[in-house]
Amino acid sequence: MGALLDYIGRLVESVEMAVYSYVKPGAPHRFSTRFRYIEDYLLTLTSSLDTYGQAYEAGLGIGSGRETPLTIGLGRIVQTALARSHKRLGSRARQSVNLVFIPVTVSVAYSLRQQNFVGSFRRMLRSLLQVDDPKDTLALFEGVRTYCGEGLVLAERGLTQSRLVSERLSIGELLEVLSTSIRELNFLTRKLNTVLEVGSTIKTLVEKGLELNDVLVRAYLELAKVEVGKPFTELKEVELRSLYEIDRELTKSGRDLSHLVVPLALALLLSYYI
Repeated sequence: MGALLDYIGRLVESVEMAVYSYVKPGAPHRFSTRFRYIEDYLLTLTSSLDTYGQAYEAGLGIGSGRETPLTIGLGRIVQTALARSHKRLGSRARQSVNLVFIPVTVSVAYSLRQQNFVGSFRRMLRSLLQVDDPKDTLALFEGVRTYCGEGLVLAERGLTQSRLVSERLSIGELLEVLSTSIRELNFLTRKLNTVLEVGSTIKTLVEKGLELNDVLVRAYLELAKVEVGKPFTELKEVELRSLYEIDRELTKSGRDLSHLVVPLALALLLSYYI
């Protein structure tokens, strides 16, 4: 129980700090006047905390040999989290939080008892994304269609219940389809290396004694450089004045980088373990 509570505490802190750290140009932060209801990231998470406990226990079960990635019911766990967050927040729920952090929670719990955390985390996450049990993929399909408002995206890609079953598509393949509209998923399916690199940077800077808010701003800028390039690649010094200027420019042009909040939270969470 102690390890679970420690993990939940770090998960909550990671999401909270990723949201409120300032100044993150183009994304929500404590002093942003552009984004409303930024507390919904944290509320999405806390409305489903008991489900995260279930995901954590599932990871421990895999580690002990009592379970496998195919038997834990990953798709059904994610669906439950989506439903609970939707019940509390409706369409305001930031469901990318659940779609990313439920499989991450399983993978972290499993990896904590392995010798090589990063290697074990990669392998377990890969195994979870390869799950193709129709019970799981159908549960996830129904969850994102009902609670994420992604029915149109699924329809445009020709994804139906019968196709999921007949072609035995995996959870990872379903998330790949969704990543065109839920961009945070790219950092789970294709850009995990970037997140791990940023997590290592966070760990190094914290160990050097830098204040966590400043560390997260620097980490966000690294993500933004990889994701969008200019104007972040042209930033020579990290200072409030420059950050506010870029924030105003991005706001004026309508550029929205709020999808970087979840991978920033993931990088901070992983920095505690790598």
